[in-house]
Amino acid sequence: MSEDSPNLALALAELRGAVELGFERTNGSTALILQRLDQVDDRHAELVKRVEQNQAAAELRHVAMESRLDALEREAVTRGQLAERTRQIIAVVTIVVAVAGTVIALIQLTRG
Repeated sequence: MSEDSPNLALALAELRGAVELGFERTNGSTALILQRLDQVDDRHAELVKRVEQNQAAAELRHVAMESRLDALEREAVTRGQLAERTRQIIAVVTIVVAVAGTVIALIQLTRG
């Protein structure tokens, strides 16, 4: 067994070295992965903040547009209202033309 002991000790030392090297590489990779995750988290937080700002701005624009639309709807004339106003104008013009015709006829009567 004494001959096997140095070989076994050498094999164990090599195995220990390989394991330690593997842990060092793993720890280095883990540290790099954690660093990348932190960067991704920071970028995600930035994007979330921008999305929230954009949503707030869009909501303000939406409210302003709704307000303007309400104002336009209050000022707008419907087709029915337009048709009624057109009939009223035609009636007034007809009356004015009739009165003008009557006035002209009266003037002609008084002259002639």
